[in-house]
Amino acid sequence: MKNAENLSAPFFQSQKEKATVAEQQEHERFKNIAMLRLAAFAGMVILAVVWNKTGIAYWGIGIFALLVAFLILMRKQQEARTNRNFQRNLIAINEDELARTDLRFKRPETGIEFREKDHSYADDLDIFGEYSLFKLLNRTRTAEGSRRLASWLKNPANATEVGLRQAAAADFSGHPALIQDWEATALLHEHAAKHVGEFQTWAVETFPAPLKKALPWRWYPLITLVIAVLYFTGLVPGFALLGSLAVHLFILGRYTDFVKALADRTTSMGQTLTAYSDLLKKAEDAPFQSPWWQGRKARITGSSAALARVGNLFEKLDYRNNPYFAIFVGIPTLWDMHCLASLEEWKAAHHRHLTDWLDVLADTEAMNSLAGHAFANPGYVVPAVNDAAEVTITASTLGHPLIPAAKRISNDFAMQGTGNTILVTGSNMSGKSTFLRTIGLNLVLAQMGAVVSAAAFACSPMRVFSSMRTQDSLEESTSSFYAELKRLRKLLELADERAHAPVFYLLDEILKGTNSADRHRGAEALIRQLHTKTASGMVSTHDLELGEWGATETYIHNFHFRSDVENGRLHFDYRLHEGICRSFNASELMRMMGIAIGPDKTPLAH
Repeated sequence: MKNAENLSAPFFQSQKEKATVAEQQEHERFKNIAMLRLAAFAGMVILAVVWNKTGIAYWGIGIFALLVAFLILMRKQQEARTNRNFQRNLIAINEDELARTDLRFKRPETGIEFREKDHSYADDLDIFGEYSLFKLLNRTRTAEGSRRLASWLKNPANATEVGLRQAAAADFSGHPALIQDWEATALLHEHAAKHVGEFQTWAVETFPAPLKKALPWRWYPLITLVIAVLYFTGLVPGFALLGSLAVHLFILGRYTDFVKALADRTTSMGQTLTAYSDLLKKAEDAPFQSPWWQGRKARITGSSAALARVGNLFEKLDYRNNPYFAIFVGIPTLWDMHCLASLEEWKAAHHRHLTDWLDVLADTEAMNSLAGHAFANPGYVVPAVNDAAEVTITASTLGHPLIPAAKRISNDFAMQGTGNTILVTGSNMSGKSTFLRTIGLNLVLAQMGAVVSAAAFACSPMRVFSSMRTQDSLEESTSSFYAELKRLRKLLELADERAHAPVFYLLDEILKGTNSADRHRGAEALIRQLHTKTASGMVSTHDLELGEWGATETYIHNFHFRSDVENGRLHFDYRLHEGICRSFNASELMRMMGIAIGPDKTPLAH
C-alpha cells in the first residue's frame, strides 16, 4: 500500500484554525456582555439610591427596565459561553485528529474496562490498552457509544451486516464536519456519560399503587383557589382558607419520602437527558442516506423532544429544594404531585422506546468512529467480506495499522481453504509476531465494517483466535506453559463448532515453555489435529525441523522473515518470503550484547 501523505490532515488543520478564530470571537463577546451586565447592575444600584433619596417612584421603572436588560444579557452571556466552549471542543478534537495521523493518542480512554478474560484475540492483538485499536478508532463521547464500539471490536459481524456498516461509514465519512459537530456537542455536557443506567431503571419501575391513586388530588388547589376568592370577597372566614391549605400539607407530607428519594436519585439526571436530547436531535436531522442509517433514523423519530421533556420534568422536580419556591409555589399548587403525574404519563408513553433511542445513539457514535477512521486514512481500502464456507484471505500491501506510515513495511498475503496451516519461521526481531498481528488486526477491522491498512483486501467470515501472550498466573497457580495448553484446548473446542464460521488461528512461538523435542512433537500433533477441523491459521516458530516436516505435508505452507549481517550490523527487511528461514541471529545478538560465543556456538570461558 502506498503510504502517502495523509490528505485529511489539511482538513483537520483548517478546522482547527477556523475554530481558534471563532473561539476568540466568542470569548471577546462573552467578556463584552459581562461588562454590560455589570453596567446594568451598577445602574440598578444607582437608580435605587436616587429613588431612595428623591422618593420619586418613576425611578422604579428605570430599575425594572435595567433588570429586564440584565436578565437578557445573562442569557446572551450563557449563549456566548456555550458557543465559546463548543469552539474550544472543536480545537481539541482537531488537535486529537492531527496527533492521531501520526499514531499519537491524546485522549486518555483506553477501553481497558471492556476487556474480557480469555477473549479469543483481544489481549494478543492490542484491541484495548494504551496503544491499541480502540484508541485508534475511538471517537465516541458517551458511555453507551464506547461500549458499542468495544462490542464491535470484540464480536465480528456477519457479511451482510459488514456490508451495511461499510456503506454507512462511507456515507458518514462524507460529512466529517458533522462527526466533529456531534463530538463537540457531547463534550459540552459533562454529564453526557452519567446517570443513563439510573434513568433506565426508573423508566421500568412500577409506581406505588397508593401514590398512583392519590395523583388526582393534584387538582385540589382549584378548590383552594375558589375558597381564596370567596375569602377575599368576604363570603367565607379565614379558617376555611387555612384549613384548605392544611389539606395541601397533608397530601404532600404523606408522600414526601417517596418524592425526596426520587429527587435525590435524579438530581443530575435532567442534565444528562438534556445532553442525550441534543445528540438525538442531531441524529434526527442528519442527512445520511444509507440503508443502515435509515433503519435507525426511523426508530428515533420524536426522541429528542421526548427526552428534552422528561429532562425538564426532572429539573422542575428539583425546584422543591428551594425553600422560597416550596412556600410560595410548591405548597399552594401541589407542585410535586403535578411533576409526578407528568413523569408517570411520560413513562407510560415512552418507556418502551427508550432502549431503541439509546441503542441508536450508541450505534451512531460507533459509526462515527468507523467513519472518522476512514476519513483520516484515505489510503486505506474498504475490504470485501464475502460469504464462503472455507477460509479465504487475499491481501495486497497489507500493513500493521498501529505502526506509523513512515515505518510501516507492507506485504502481500493469500490463503485459501480450511484445514491449512502457514508456518512462519525467522530469526529474532525479524517481524514474525508483528506480521501475525497485522493479519489479525486487519481481519478484526474488516469484520467490524472498518477500512483496513491495505491496497486491496478480501476475506471470508471467520472467528479469529490467537495464542501469543500466554502468561503464568499466581492467582490460579498456573505456569505460562499450562496457560498456553489451556488456550490451545479452547482453540480445539472452537474448531469443533461446525455450525459457526471457520476459526482462523494465530499461534506465536508455539509451546515455547517446554524442551525442543516435546515442543516439536506437540506442535506437529496440534497442527495435524487442526487439519481435520473447521480451522486454518498461522504458526510462527524457531523450530526448523517443524518447517522441514511441514514441507512434506500438502496442507502446510512455509514462509519466513530473514535477517542479514551487514558490516557487523543486523539488517531486517521485514518482508515475507516463501520457504523456510535459513539464517538465524541469536548468536550475533548475544555477541552484540557482550556474550562471547565460540566457533562451536558455546560461550567462551574467561
